[in-house]
Amino acid sequence: MKLNAGCGKNYLKEWINIDINPSIKCDFVMSAHNLEFENETFEKVMALHVIEHLGFFKTRYFLSESYRILKDGGNILIETPHIEKAFENFLKAETASEREIILGWIYGSESLYQNHLYCFPLELLERLISQAGFEVVRTEFYDYEPLRPAVRIEAIKKKNARFDELCELRKKVLKDEKLDFSDELSLAEAEKAFL
Repeated sequence: MKLNAGCGKNYLKEWINIDINPSIKCDFVMSAHNLEFENETFEKVMALHVIEHLGFFKTRYFLSESYRILKDGGNILIETPHIEKAFENFLKAETASEREIILGWIYGSESLYQNHLYCFPLELLERLISQAGFEVVRTEFYDYEPLRPAVRIEAIKKKNARFDELCELRKKVLKDEKLDFSDELSLAEAEKAFL
């Protein structure tokens, strides 16, 4: 099975499609950071332009949950704005309309479920992926649209008892509803237990 996390308008046949927006066509309404699937259910997880909507800590949980639900050797594909290139484009932009397009790419739109909470520098994203038990096997750069650069990272789950334990601990914390994702300081403190 394959999971299309945060499918938006990209509903794919032969995939399980989830989205937090109840008005989107999907198989399950569910947040990508708290997946309601059994361990080692999927061969592939895809998150196209999702993590920037989750923010830093929910992205950590999304990666942990992806590790948990992927079979050994399964892969994850993540696409997100290439923030370094977007900043570079902003500094080189010649017109106000170009800068506005770039800012929309960095911050998202003000529509419900469309704002960006966090854009990940490549170095940080690769580190978070590695800390979640994945090995990056491919990194590609492309233009999603003109002036909207993106990065695509594919990684493979490397089964490891330590990561299995961390995923189970994070899942327990999610089930116990002990985290307040609106309080960044308490999330940062809680994360110290997992690192």
